[in-house]
Amino acid sequence: MAKKKGPESPDEQPKVRIAAPKNRPLQIRYFCHRENREIRISVGSRNMEDAERLKKEIEAKLLLGIEVRSDKKIVLGPEMEWDQFREQYTTQHLNSLRDKTAEDAESRLDIATRIIKPKTLGAMAEPSSLQRLQSRLLAGEQSMRGKPRSSHTVRGYMKSIVSALNWAYYQDWLTNAPKTPRIKVSKRKAMKGRPITEAEFKAMLAVTSAVVGDEAAESWKLLLHGLWESALRIEELMNVSWDREGAIIPQWTKGEFPILRIPAAMQKNDTDEDIPLLPGFEKLMLKTPADQRSGWVFEPVSLQVQYGGKPNYPRLESGWVGKVISKIGKKANIVVAPEDKKTGLPAKFASAHDLRRSCGQRLRNAGVPPLVICRIMRHSSWETTRRHYAPGDIQREAEILKRTLLGDETPNPDPTDEEVDSGS
Repeated sequence: MAKKKGPESPDEQPKVRIAAPKNRPLQIRYFCHRENREIRISVGSRNMEDAERLKKEIEAKLLLGIEVRSDKKIVLGPEMEWDQFREQYTTQHLNSLRDKTAEDAESRLDIATRIIKPKTLGAMAEPSSLQRLQSRLLAGEQSMRGKPRSSHTVRGYMKSIVSALNWAYYQDWLTNAPKTPRIKVSKRKAMKGRPITEAEFKAMLAVTSAVVGDEAAESWKLLLHGLWESALRIEELMNVSWDREGAIIPQWTKGEFPILRIPAAMQKNDTDEDIPLLPGFEKLMLKTPADQRSGWVFEPVSLQVQYGGKPNYPRLESGWVGKVISKIGKKANIVVAPEDKKTGLPAKFASAHDLRRSCGQRLRNAGVPPLVICRIMRHSSWETTRRHYAPGDIQREAEILKRTLLGDETPNPDPTDEEVDSGS
């Protein structure tokens, strides 16, 4: 997250504002030049009148040069108020993480707070509280659909809560490390979707105009081809540029194979990395005339143009672009995960990430060595790639096995009942 900027000079009157952290009391915030940090003072309620009154008091004190301190002393340890711990955890830890990671953690902590309603840090860390939280999460409490959650989902929620409590333990605010309740999960496939076939990809291209409009269709089809050929995530593909500093840039060097240069800011592991430029992706990029190779490579046109309106933003945001691609997958009726009637989770349709999976799967089918696929997908191990992106094709593997052992490439016809009974 971007750091808050302070006043222009130490003599300038700090700007005092009211902030509303999600599911927590209102806060008064201002930048203290002497301490070189943002001061946050809890109002103690969600009442806007209380917040306005405290804001005026703080502004008056600052104008008179009086030191402003919260009337409520923060107790560091198990007796620390839970709301105060949340503020400390957010400002000292979550603010240093990627936006999406921090948002997910805050959301899960909010749900845990509504379920357990802990008064103190120690109360949330009690084994009985964690066990109760897990049970209620499994039962579907605070669920959007009001139905039970899967054990895999609950394990992810509990991991976030225990991670926050472990952070408190390493600050010496808890005397014992939190004990994670055991939860039995099925050994199902790790993917939330699946690789799609070439026929399904063509079906997505065929319905693109119906979703984004005729005028925008070509720019969106180019984007879909980019996901299909590159193995990049949607936010990465939207940051591929011919020449912009800090973006993902293709490199062609005489006498060498082309590569993609990916800066640390674009990576989950915060590491600068070069990966091979896949031939299909290179071919797609080189369709752009040489005199037009500047700026962003992929510029999907706003859907506003199909209604005769003007785009609201100069360039579409990658998260929103991903939602449109999911609409295209739904329009093409490509189901990558069936409905789960137990949890109420609806069927999942092809998304941008499923196109990334498809690229990984095609690399595996083509016989590309596992470690090379890992490098392209930017995973630390082949197991991650195999489980989440390139699980393999059982029919293809059966074909290879039979061809190797018997020299036969044709599948068996349907066996007769006699053959099944005899085990032949």
